[in-house]
Amino acid sequence: MSSTSRGFTFISGDFTDFLSFAELKAAGEDFGRRLASAGFQRGDRGILMLSGQREFIVAFIGMVRAGVIPVPVFPPAMLTRIEAYRERLLSIHSSCEPRHIIADETLFDICVEAVGAKPVSYAELAAGEPTGELVEAEGGEPLFLQYTSGSTASPKGVVVTHDNLLENARAMDEALGTSGERDRFVSWLPLYHDMGLIGCMLGPLVYEVPVWFIPPYEFARRPTTWLDWMSRVKSTFSYAPNFAYELVTRRATDKQMADWDLSAWRVAGVGAEPVRPRTMREFGERFASAGFDAKAITPSYGMAEATLGVAFTTIGEGLRTLSVDAAALSEQGVVRPVDAGPGAEETGTREIVSCGPLLSGWDIRIRAASGELAEESAGEFTEGQIEIRGGSVARGYWGAPELTEEAFQDGWLRTGDLGFLREGELYVTGRTKDLVIHHGRKYHPTDIEWAALGLPGIRPDHVIAFSTPDERLVVVAEHKPASSPPDLAKQIATRVRGSVGVTPDDVVLVKPGTLPKTSSGKLRRAACRDAYANNALAGHGGAH
Repeated sequence: MSSTSRGFTFISGDFTDFLSFAELKAAGEDFGRRLASAGFQRGDRGILMLSGQREFIVAFIGMVRAGVIPVPVFPPAMLTRIEAYRERLLSIHSSCEPRHIIADETLFDICVEAVGAKPVSYAELAAGEPTGELVEAEGGEPLFLQYTSGSTASPKGVVVTHDNLLENARAMDEALGTSGERDRFVSWLPLYHDMGLIGCMLGPLVYEVPVWFIPPYEFARRPTTWLDWMSRVKSTFSYAPNFAYELVTRRATDKQMADWDLSAWRVAGVGAEPVRPRTMREFGERFASAGFDAKAITPSYGMAEATLGVAFTTIGEGLRTLSVDAAALSEQGVVRPVDAGPGAEETGTREIVSCGPLLSGWDIRIRAASGELAEESAGEFTEGQIEIRGGSVARGYWGAPELTEEAFQDGWLRTGDLGFLREGELYVTGRTKDLVIHHGRKYHPTDIEWAALGLPGIRPDHVIAFSTPDERLVVVAEHKPASSPPDLAKQIATRVRGSVGVTPDDVVLVKPGTLPKTSSGKLRRAACRDAYANNALAGHGGAH
């Protein structure tokens, strides 16, 4: 297939809109000329707030061709949290100081209220004169600003250069063995975050891999739409966070299963949040009858500051895990393998997913809590902060020299993530800022959160664990009042104590939709901790 027969397909219900790669290039260049005619200049920052995937992609390409630096900002998903959205928009606007905002007309009032600036619509710009000059960018110039989702802090603008993108796209293409002739990608991921923007749009654009785009709101409304299209187009590729795999496993019906053919799916990528082994095993087992091969499961590790991809499980190997002594890991930072079969949920052990070997072009080191570089000793490993170096490391944070100096040092990126290396593969154990400290002992919050999941009445993937400044352990869980047992809080405390060996000082049950999330759907532990401290969580405690 040529660039005229391959391209991007935009899905809306049962309808599709196709643009070949040749048409996308032409549309992007045409839009870029219109932007230049409208006064957009090289080096300008431009906030991009478009909900339509086709319009977003054409506008993004056009901004790049006009020399403008796109700053993707997600449109608000729920008007009930509009105040938090205004605060985020103001934070990003103050950081990048854009000269332009391209937005849906429905967002004009929000922009004016938040930042005092009136945007311009896609339609208005598309109606302008295509007489401006395009720009040939240099490799070291900023390609776009990727504002982090802010799961542990205020959003920071990662400066991704043209060279960063090309290097990371090359490394991912090499690891995944993608082929425009063979592969077909289906994605519902928002285009405002690194996995959706780079992994599902810019990377496929560079290597001309066809993509079918499902609007994120359609996935949110009916998650099984994702697998409908995977089956319909015989897709070979798709990536999603852990929660999406759990959601479709629960929502898929036997009737749907009988109609689906997932046998072409060769890369079921999972990342962007901690990978829960049980979730992925259940997904593989559930969809085996629809032809899904569990060896397609591909846990991955990456981050915006690394452009995107850092480590991918070797294609075709499937889920690989290591069971370790939980106490040794949390209390001493020592990775001590234990003899436990895959899926064994034994008290005192923790099963950690391998994210596979590093992509080519990356160097890595693990820095222990002592400050020394970690090494293997007598079959044991040391957990520490993951530090990486390579051509995909971003240039820093826009307008934040102190934060840049803290995270980017002598070519090395201090990721803030914890993990270890074993036999050349990377295992990620958590975030340094998320560690729970309870009476002097350290625990990973995911161990506590996953222990609580599965109890009747708790919303899947809606549990947050954190510690207070005085080292009290708090667990906050969204529950369904109609289906929750009256002693649910006590059940959570008992489950956590039995699985992790620590008793929560407080368990707070809150109604659905209460837990704060990032724009990419990640739970915000720090924000939840702040809300708890300010008595701003609408719920009730049940275990003290």
